[in-house]
Parts: sequence; C-alpha cells; structure tokens
Amino acid sequence: RIIQRLVEQCHPKQVQELVEKVLKDVTALSRHPYGNYVVQHILEHASDEHRRRIVQVVVKDIRILGAEPQGCAVVSAALSYGLDDDRSALAQILLREPGLLVFLASTRHGHVAALRMLDLLVGKELEDARNRLQAEAESLRNCRYGRIVVDYLEESDSTGCSWRAACRAGA
Repeated sequence: RIIQRLVEQCHPKQVQELVEKVLKDVTALSRHPYGNYVVQHILEHASDEHRRRIVQVVVKDIRILGAEPQGCAVVSAALSYGLDDDRSALAQILLREPGLLVFLASTRHGHVAALRMLDLLVGKELEDARNRLQAEAESLRNCRYGRIVVDYLEESDSTGCSWRAACRAGA
C-alpha cells in the first residue's frame, strides 16, 4: 500500500526510479495477490510512457494474465487507464485469442474487462465479440459474472447501456 500511495501522491519524477523497478517485473506482479494493486495504481496514476509500457507487457502476456484472477484485474485496469490507442489494441488482441473473451466474461475481474472491451470495439470487431458471447450465452448464464455480461448484451441491444450500468446492476 505504501507504493500505491507514493505513486498516487508524489510527482512522477519523485517515483520514477521506483516505477522503473516495478516495470521490470510487471507480469509477476500482475499475478501476485498484492502486487497487482501496485500495477493497477501505476496504470491509473503514472505517466503516459509508464502506462504504455505496462499495456505492452499485458498485450505480450495476455494468455497468462487473462487466466488468473489478479491478472484479469490488471487487464481490466489496462483497458480503463491505458492510452486510447493502447486500449484499442489490447481489446483487439483479446478478441483474437481463442476462447479468452468467453473465459474472461465468466470470471470476477474478467467480466469487467470483457465489458470494457465491448465498449472499446467498433464495427465488425464489436459484432464478432458480441456473437462469440451470445453463442456461449447459455453457459455464461450458469455463472454469476457471466450473467452480468449476457444481461449487458441483451440490454445494450435495446437501450444502449454502458458497462458501468451493467456492473452496477450486477453488484
């Protein structure tokens, strides 16, 4: 928590060296029960360059991070706080990984990443993501977090609901 507060409260130049050390092992920290919070805080509060570097690691290790609860939380933070181009690229990478979107949609932190991803995609990619999730709607309905995603899909068809509204409804 100390590192989180330092990143949050101090000027970026004051924590530059500390953030550089964290960036050397982003994947391991993203998978750690407490380290993932540090990575999320850096994504939220650090410089654009640091955000970009973290998102690059997330893209490179998306299968590893997407398969673990803490990693899913970091993926979700990257989709929220990364730079616009990086967020779009990450959403497209998630879509290209076979089975990952449906898996994310069924997990505690992953369902938020799936909803954020849906908000970032447009056109054919959005249609493709929606089709994949709707094809697995029956199995997604069998789990708590999957239901939130399926409900979002159904509501957004008729109301244009955002992922934030879907998360509030499911919480």
